[in-house]
Amino acid sequence: MLAFQLSLQLLFLIVIGFFIWRLGMVDEKFDSSLTSFLLNIALPCMIISSFNAPYSSDEMRNCAILAFLSIAYLALCFGIGQLVYIICGRSCTGRILRFGAMFTNFSFVGIPVAEALYGQTGLLYFVVFTAPIRMVYYSSAKPLLSPPGTEHEKMSFIQHLKGWLSPPVAAVLIGLLLYMARFELPAPIDKTISAVGAVTSPMGMILCGISLGKNEVKSLLKPKYLLMPLLRNMIMPAVTVAIMYFVPADPLVAKTVIIYSSLPVASLLAAFTIQYESDPEARLESAGSVFYSIVASTITIPLWAQFAEFLF
Repeated sequence: MLAFQLSLQLLFLIVIGFFIWRLGMVDEKFDSSLTSFLLNIALPCMIISSFNAPYSSDEMRNCAILAFLSIAYLALCFGIGQLVYIICGRSCTGRILRFGAMFTNFSFVGIPVAEALYGQTGLLYFVVFTAPIRMVYYSSAKPLLSPPGTEHEKMSFIQHLKGWLSPPVAAVLIGLLLYMARFELPAPIDKTISAVGAVTSPMGMILCGISLGKNEVKSLLKPKYLLMPLLRNMIMPAVTVAIMYFVPADPLVAKTVIIYSSLPVASLLAAFTIQYESDPEARLESAGSVFYSIVASTITIPLWAQFAEFLF
């Protein structure tokens, strides 16, 4: 019931963002500015706050396990995504689905879901699990979504390093160091970081709604766009549950991985497609995929959360 209520809350926030755009309450620059603020300021603050918990050697061991599982799981998702890409004839649909198989909305949806369902420890586990995924996420969008034959500009090591050590990833390292050193920030600083981080989830979902509001509703009503929720919201969690059932890990570790797999596709998919794909149909398809995946998650997140509780 908690997961269902949370999913509805997130959906309502998306609807608010949708109407904010449709009523002309914000301009074209607002969503890009908000995205920059959330990813570079608010989200890092939330991540650092997630490490504000009593030190435990058992939790540190589970964090190490989660980091390993994250890398292995990402490789598995890429393999499944690549298979789907080939089945779809290496088309733009295949590229969009491949990206969707690998990356979920782990920031704006995943963090509030993990915290609401599993508390501070669950949030800590989720942040650690998604750290390696974040490092790949921002640097892989271009090669994954660009049409075949596209020449990619060679990046220097420093440019690669900047991509890997994005503010959210740097926040994980800072939070982990504070956690391991058992260092407590002064109360005014700690409360300021927590207050700024608290806006991440609601504003992130409103941002999703604004992005969807830029598209005509009729243009999103195509059966092809249902392929994303089928893959992202149903098939990937089912595969994850089957695998984690045989992994000898702490129940909360297993639930963390399953919750990640149950999340809707990354909301920045539409923005990345606009940036790297010139085909208007592909851009519209990415927006429709995000829309249906988010709507489907109001049912699938509670479903998989309940299934994980039953098994673990």
